[in-house]
Amino acid sequence: MTSFFRKIWRSAGDAVFPRFCVSCKKEGSLLCAACAIHWQPESHFAVDPSDVICGHVWTSPYADPITRELICSWKYYFDASAWEILKKKLGPNLSHVSDLIAREHIDAVVPIPLHDERLCERGFDQAETLARFIAKEMKLPCRQLLIRTRKTGKQAERTEDERKAEMKDVPFEALHFEIPKRIILIDDVWTTGSTASAAASVLRAGGAEKIFMYTIAKG
Repeated sequence: MTSFFRKIWRSAGDAVFPRFCVSCKKEGSLLCAACAIHWQPESHFAVDPSDVICGHVWTSPYADPITRELICSWKYYFDASAWEILKKKLGPNLSHVSDLIAREHIDAVVPIPLHDERLCERGFDQAETLARFIAKEMKLPCRQLLIRTRKTGKQAERTEDERKAEMKDVPFEALHFEIPKRIILIDDVWTTGSTASAAASVLRAGGAEKIFMYTIAKG
């Protein structure tokens, strides 16, 4: 589809399904210009959040309504404009990520993958999209090192105990025998950390020595 027809298609979609600012509800876009000026998430860093992950960087709490609505619009309602807004806000707030990469000599950026069935439902993998963005910003390779072998329930619909129980039977396998020594795992949201720990345990078993984590939000 050419850019001309893509613009027509997008305009038609906006007319039928108008967007409203997730903050002030003004019609026009998911985050209006006025609200975008005042909303500026700040990145955070936590050391040793689990037994297999050495540190976790995140840009915003999931409790922040703007962050939550943008992520949900992107993941569940397939609104690409939400990702464009998030990218603009994430870019200037990656100092903790760049400091971590320099300090720990990170070798690669690795997304936590969706199951193929979930990928077909959504048409894109948000962790892979985010990982490629981070890799480009940090000038690191983005490596697809994992495959999700078992479909798990939607994390947003499950309790903390259900999430942890589901990850006891690890739903990941390594795709490659040569695993980089120092990795930064990527996902959109950290809830209990059970998914990240399950993915990291496979990478550790494959030879990774230090694994860190970046997510847009932390629940």
